[in-house]
Amino acid sequence: MKLNGSQLQLIKAKARRLTTLISRYKQAYTIQGALLKLSELASTISDMREFYPAIHKMVSELLHAENFYVVLYDGTTEQYSLQYFSDEKDQQIIKQVPSSSFSSGLTGYVTKTRQPLLCDNKQFNAMLANGDIQAQGSECTHWMGIPLWRDEQLIGVMAIQTYDSDYRYGDEELAMFLSIGGHTVTALDRVKSRELLELTVQERTQQLQLINQSLQKEIKERTNAERLQAALYEISELTASSRDMQSFYKAMHKVLAGLMSADNCYIALLNSDQTKLTFPFYLDQYSPPARERPISRGFTEYVIRCAEARLINTDAAEQLASEGEIRRGMADPMQRARLSSCWLGAPLLIDQRVIGVIAVQSYDNAYEYTEQELNILRFVSQHIGVAIQRKLAAEKQKQHQEELERKVFESTRELRQTNLFLRLQVEERKKAEQKLFYEANHDLLTGLANRQMFLEQLKRQFALYKRQPEVGMALLFLDLDRFKLINDTLGHHIGDAFLIETSKRILSAVREHDLAARLGGDEFVVLLQNLQGEHDAEDIAQRIIEKVREPYYLEGQQVNSGVSIGIALMQAEYGNGEQLLRDADAAMYHAKALGRGRYAIFQDKMRDQMLRALGAE
Repeated sequence: MKLNGSQLQLIKAKARRLTTLISRYKQAYTIQGALLKLSELASTISDMREFYPAIHKMVSELLHAENFYVVLYDGTTEQYSLQYFSDEKDQQIIKQVPSSSFSSGLTGYVTKTRQPLLCDNKQFNAMLANGDIQAQGSECTHWMGIPLWRDEQLIGVMAIQTYDSDYRYGDEELAMFLSIGGHTVTALDRVKSRELLELTVQERTQQLQLINQSLQKEIKERTNAERLQAALYEISELTASSRDMQSFYKAMHKVLAGLMSADNCYIALLNSDQTKLTFPFYLDQYSPPARERPISRGFTEYVIRCAEARLINTDAAEQLASEGEIRRGMADPMQRARLSSCWLGAPLLIDQRVIGVIAVQSYDNAYEYTEQELNILRFVSQHIGVAIQRKLAAEKQKQHQEELERKVFESTRELRQTNLFLRLQVEERKKAEQKLFYEANHDLLTGLANRQMFLEQLKRQFALYKRQPEVGMALLFLDLDRFKLINDTLGHHIGDAFLIETSKRILSAVREHDLAARLGGDEFVVLLQNLQGEHDAEDIAQRIIEKVREPYYLEGQQVNSGVSIGIALMQAEYGNGEQLLRDADAAMYHAKALGRGRYAIFQDKMRDQMLRALGAE
C-alpha cells in the first residue's frame, strides 16, 4: 500500500513526538536515579568531608563535570565560603585565593542575578567588557552555574566548567543540574544535621568518659584507702589478740605482704643502752636470720639517726656511702652479704623515741619500691610501736583500738555506699536519656511514630513539596471499625493487643520510606512520599483494608474488624500540612458513611458535608 504525502508527514510527526517523549522519559529517569542517589547519600554520610566528593562523583556520572565546585553565601554578611573545589588547572592556586574573590566572578554574578547561567567564551568576554564580572582563574570554554536555595533564601552557588572546546552545556544539562541542585540542599541539611548530632554524641561521650575516668580514679583511690584502713584495722586487732610478740611479728608480716612486696622483711630493735641491734623477726630469701650486732653504719642505723622513714635505691645507697653515712653489707659482718637493689625502712617510735626499725628490701633490679609504699610502711611502723607499747599502757591501747575500729567501719561503709550510688546514678541517667528520647517520638503501645513526630515529618515533607512540586505526596487517615466494641467487651488488654497487631499489619502494607503513625485511640495516619500518581495511594489504601479485614486471633479469641480510610492528595492549593491532615480526616468520615471497610479520596464537597454534620450536632 502506497502512502501519500500527507500520511507520510503525519507518520513523521508522530515519530518526532515519540522520540521527544522517549527523550523526556530518559531524562526523567536519569534525574530520578540521581535523586535516589542523593537520598542515599543523605542517609549514609555523616561527615561533610565525604559529602561533597560524593556529590561531585554523582554529577560527573550524569554530566561533563570534571571541574566542579560549591560556594556557600551568607546573605546577612554577604560573605562567600568555598566548601569544595576540584579543577584540573586551578586546584593548587585555589588555596591562595580568598573566598571573597568569588563575589566578583561568575559565582558572584549568579548570586546577584539569582538566576542560573550558561556562559561560553564569547559571553564571558562580553561580560568582562561590560564590567559585570572580573576574570578569576584559568579561562574555561564553557561554564554552568546554578543558585542553591533553602526555602526562599539563596545560600550558595554550585558550578561546573569545561576546558574542552568540543563540549558545550545545553538546556537539557541545565535542567538536570537545577534538579540536582535543589535536592542537594535538602541532602546537605540532612548530612549537616546528622554531623551535628554525631558531634553532640561524641562530645557527650567524651564528657561521660571523663566522668568515668574520674570516677574510676576515685574508686581506685577509695579502694586503696579501704585496703589500708582494713590493714590498719587488722594490725589493731593483732595488738590485742596476739599471744606473744613472736606471733605478733609473723601476723604483722602477713598483713604487710598484702600491701606490698615483703618477701624480705625484718624488724630491728635497740637494746636498753642503745649500743646494739637485735632482730626478733628476720626473713630473707638469701641470708640466714641476722644475729645481734653492735651499732654501726648500716641502713638501719641511718633511719634511727634520721628518725624518718627512708626509701633507698642503688643510686641513693652509693650517694650515702660516698658521704660516709652508711657502709654496705652490715647484715652479717662475718660473711659477704648479697646487696639489695632497693631498701625501705621506717622507725618504730614510742613517745616520739626511736626504739627500732621495720624494713623490707628487694634484690630484683627490675623492681623498686614507691613513695606510696613508703607511706604504707610509715603507718605500719607506728602500729608496731603501739603493739610493743601495749604492756605499758594496756587500757589506753584498748580505747585507741575501739575508736580506730569505729572510724574504720564508718569510713568503709560510707565509701561503699558512695561508690554504689555513683554507679547507679550514671546508669540511671543513661537509661533516662534513652527513654525520654524514645517516648518523645514514639507511641509507647505500638512503637509507631507519635503525633509529635508525625506532624514534624509532615511539616518537612510539605516544605519539600513546595520546592519540588513534582514529588508526589498523599496522606491516609485510618479509623478502625468496632474498636470501641472490642475494647469494652473483651477488655483493655485485648484492645491493646488489637492495636499492636493492627500497627504491624499497616507497616506490612506500606512501603519502606512511607511514615506510619498513631495519633491516638484507634486513629492512624500514613504519609506517602514519592508517589507517581494517585493510583499508588489507592493501591496502598486497598492493601491496608485487606490486611485489617483478615481475622485477628488474640489470646485464643477470634476478632474481626475493618478500617475506613480517607485519602488526601497533595495539591498546590494547600497552605500547610495541617490542612492536608484535615481533608484526609474528612475523606475518612465520608468513607465510613459509605459503609465502612473502604477508602475515599477527598473532594471539596466532603469538607462542606463534615462542617454541616458538625453544625447539626
